[in-house]
Amino acid sequence: SATTDRTSNIGGTLTATRETEWFNNVTKIAFVLEDQSQAIVSAEALGFTVPAVPEFGAADLSQPVFPGSRSESIRNQNVFAITTFDVRDKYIFDALVRRDASSLFGEDARIATYHRFSGAWRVSEDFPLPGVDEFKLRGSYGTAGLRPTFAAQYEIFALEGGNPSPQTLGNRLLKPAFSQEYEFGFNLSFLRNYTFEYSFSDKKTSDQILLVPVSAATTFTNQWTNAGTLTGKTHEIAFGAVLLSRGDMFWRLNMTADRTRQRITELSVAPFLVGPDENTVLFRVAAGEKFGVMYGQKWIRTADELQETIDAGALGVGAVAANYLRNEEGFFVLGADHRTPRERPLRWTGPTGSILEIGDVNPDLNLSFNSTFQWKGLSASTLVTVVQGGDIYNLTRQWPFNEQRDPVFDQRAKPVAERKPSAYYQTFYNNINANDYFVENGSYVRLRELSLNWQLPATWVERFKVLNFETARLGIVGRNLWTSTKYSGYDPDVTGSGSNPFTYRVDNFSYPQYRTFTMMVELGF
Repeated sequence: SATTDRTSNIGGTLTATRETEWFNNVTKIAFVLEDQSQAIVSAEALGFTVPAVPEFGAADLSQPVFPGSRSESIRNQNVFAITTFDVRDKYIFDALVRRDASSLFGEDARIATYHRFSGAWRVSEDFPLPGVDEFKLRGSYGTAGLRPTFAAQYEIFALEGGNPSPQTLGNRLLKPAFSQEYEFGFNLSFLRNYTFEYSFSDKKTSDQILLVPVSAATTFTNQWTNAGTLTGKTHEIAFGAVLLSRGDMFWRLNMTADRTRQRITELSVAPFLVGPDENTVLFRVAAGEKFGVMYGQKWIRTADELQETIDAGALGVGAVAANYLRNEEGFFVLGADHRTPRERPLRWTGPTGSILEIGDVNPDLNLSFNSTFQWKGLSASTLVTVVQGGDIYNLTRQWPFNEQRDPVFDQRAKPVAERKPSAYYQTFYNNINANDYFVENGSYVRLRELSLNWQLPATWVERFKVLNFETARLGIVGRNLWTSTKYSGYDPDVTGSGSNPFTYRVDNFSYPQYRTFTMMVELGF
C-alpha cells in the first residue's frame, strides 16, 4: 500500500486596537484557506509463489488479488470578524461573525454563516460585597456548524461479484448541522481562598446529519440527510479551595460536576433504530425521544410483566399466570419446565409490543476531583473522576453466549437442583438482538492521574555547572491506576473510543484504557 497526504493552509489577520478613557477595543478580521488531499493505493494477495519474498511481484496470481484505492480532496474557505469592548474594566462585550465555505457540504449548499454575542458584568466593581473578592455575571449566545463526513454527500456503491450495488444515495443539499446555544452563569471568588462557578447552557442543534433509510424505489438503502433537531440542557459547577497555605506548604482542591440531558424534538423521517453496528441496533431515533435511551427485548421478572404478556397473547391462547413461576435467578419460566432441560426464560411483551426501553446511557452526574499539594521542592497532584449512573450495553459479553463462553455457564458452585441447561443461557444470546440481560450500571470511580515531582535543590544543581543548566526537576506520572466499579466488562469507560461515544455507550469489543507510567526529567537553561 502507498499513501500520499498533502495539506496546505494560508491565513491572514488584521488587528485594530483602540484605547480611550472609558473603554478599550480590539477588533480582528481574518481569513483561513485550507486544502487537504489524500490518495491511497493498495493491493492484497493471499500468498507468494516465491517463499519469504514479500514483494508483490512474487504474489500468487492464481488466487484472488484484491486491489483498492481511495482519493479525498477537502477545501475550506473561512472568513471571520471579531470585536471586544472592555468598558471601564467592568463591562465586557464580545461579538463575532464567521462565514464558512466547505467542499464537505452538499454541492448546492456550500456556504454557511455563524455568529456569537457575549457579555459580562463585574458586579463587585459596582457593588462591593463583604467577603467577596470578585463576582461576575456572564451570558452568551452563539451559533456553530458541524461538518458532514467526506463521503456523506456522494452516492456510494458496493461491488458485488464485480457489479455495482447501490448503497447510499447522494445528497446535493446536505448542509452542516446548525447549533444554537445560550449560556448563562457566574464566577465568584470569596474569602481569598475560595472560588465557585456555575454555568447553565441551553443548546439546540437543527439539521442533524443522520443516515436514514430510504424508499426501496430509489434502489438505495440509506441516505445522509438533515433530518432532526436535538435539544440539550447542561448544568456545570466548579468549586476550588486553598486548604493550606503556610510557609513552604500549599494545598489546593478543585471539584467539578456536570449533568446533561438531551431530547430529539423533531424528526422529518420515520423513527428508526441505530448502532452500534448493523447486527445490533438499540438506540431509537424518534421525535420526543430522550437522546441515549436503549431499546430492545426484556425478560419477564415480575408478576405484572407476566400478566401484561399474557394479556398481549404472547404466551398463547389459554395461558394463565398460575402456570408460570419465578426461578432462582429472578426470571419467569413455565412451571412445568422448571428445573428440567426444557427450562427457558420468557420474553416480556407489553401493550406497545416486545421492543421496550431497556436502559439509558446518560449518567446522573459526572464528577472530578483534582488535588495539588506542594512542600518545598516536592509536589503531588491527583485527578479522580466519578461517573454516577448511566447504563452500558455489554455487547462484548453477548457475542460469546451462543458458544457457551461466559462464566455464567460454569455452574459447579451451584446446588445440582438449581443448575440450568446450556440452552437456558443461550436464550439470552437472542440472535445478537439487544435485550436487558446485558444492560449493566456504568458507575465507576477512577484514579485518572497521579503525579509526583521533585525540584532538585539549587546546591545540588550547582555541582553540574559543566552541563550549564540552572534548574532540574524529576517526575513520574501514572494514569488510569485504579478503578472501582461493579461493571463486569474490562473497562466501564467505554466512551474512550468510537466515532460517536456519547450515543453509543456500548462495550463493543473496545480496548480498555491503558495504565501508563511516564518518567520525566526537566532541565532549565
